[in-house]
Amino acid sequence: MKFLRGFKYAFSGVLYTINHERNLRVHIIVSIYLLYFLSYYNVSTAKMAVLLIAMALVIGLEFVNTAIERVCDLYSKEYNPLIKIAKDAAAGAVLVAAVFAVAIAVFLLWDVDTIWKIIEFHCGTPERFALLALTVILSLIFIILGPKKMFENAKSLFVKESVSSDDE
Repeated sequence: MKFLRGFKYAFSGVLYTINHERNLRVHIIVSIYLLYFLSYYNVSTAKMAVLLIAMALVIGLEFVNTAIERVCDLYSKEYNPLIKIAKDAAAGAVLVAAVFAVAIAVFLLWDVDTIWKIIEFHCGTPERFALLALTVILSLIFIILGPKKMFENAKSLFVKESVSSDDE
């Protein structure tokens, strides 16, 4: 049972970080789009492994960065140059991993013909273009609001609040 509780705690950390860290949501959305666009490529197992490792490294470091930030905030809310260094270094680790992940993706996937086929497919009909635009809009809402606020806003569209006699 202790082993399973570890998964519960880890999942709780994932949910917390997704709900509170916009940059993690950016990395998740970029990863999802990358995985989708990979379907247009003939990617070897080795290339796929490299891309997955790069994505996991960026996302994993974002969790570590969040943990470091929260521990530093617990220690002191006041300005401390050592805390600033710790937070900046953790954020820098994410930045370095993200820049290299993008470089890896460009290096492995840059093929003008395939990129053009992707563009032609998604702009080929109004329906496919609208679907792509809708996913982009929903992705931006997810990034900006986070899943918790998205759910609360969506719920308010469908749940009618009761009107008290004082409001009438």
